[in-house]
Amino acid sequence: MGWIVVEFPEPREVFVGGDSQGDNRTAAGEYNAFSVGDGWQTVWLGGPRDFEPPVQSVFVPATSDAIAPFRVVFTKKV
Repeated sequence: MGWIVVEFPEPREVFVGGDSQGDNRTAAGEYNAFSVGDGWQTVWLGGPRDFEPPVQSVFVPATSDAIAPFRVVFTKKV
């Protein structure tokens, strides 16, 4: 298993491999860490398509943990 955190400036639903993981941010605005399978994962956000890239294929290391999760970063389109 590996851990990821999905960074985006707004709260968004996170999908990994087609399954919802929940929102990327807590109600307090902190990032949520998600436990996912290690290896190649496909990650995208729900909601309006105002972010880039639309989908990311990332290699999640098995050694990542909730203390130092693997970062997946989406940027807001302007």
